[in-house]
Amino acid sequence: MIYIISGNIGEGKSYNLLEWIRHRTDVSGILSPRLVYEDRYFFDIGNRDVFNMQAHQVDNNTISVGRYHFLKSAFKRANTVIQRSLSQNEAGYLIIDELGKLELRSEGLHESALLAIEKTIHSRVFHLILVVRTSLLEKVITKYALDPYELIDKDQLFDKLI
Repeated sequence: MIYIISGNIGEGKSYNLLEWIRHRTDVSGILSPRLVYEDRYFFDIGNRDVFNMQAHQVDNNTISVGRYHFLKSAFKRANTVIQRSLSQNEAGYLIIDELGKLELRSEGLHESALLAIEKTIHSRVFHLILVVRTSLLEKVITKYALDPYELIDKDQLFDKLI
């Protein structure tokens, strides 16, 4: 099943997912929580490893979205984490946080999202959790032809996902 956690920027989607995965061993993938006054980073759920995604200057090694600049190498590593999770896990949950403007431009985590969606629609025991901000929800659903899916409020995680 494909689950979509949606909400506005800064509403705690990633934070709630961090709480949800705290004592679980059946979850892998990437979270991108935001800490106030700190750089954006990726969190490899399987290895409990953190790596920086934000760049402070623009060059050939960065990708930009609005006023934010990100390291291409971080997205390459995040895609590797997701693809490794897809190949190593036949059951459980995979989180991709988040599908946003980059992915709508077929950049960022786009390729991994396509692979994860394909695997999920052909499995009864492998579940995908996508984080999408509310303002981009319809565009993401259309681009990735997400049907069927279940929309879950960030506050329903503990009730809806067992």
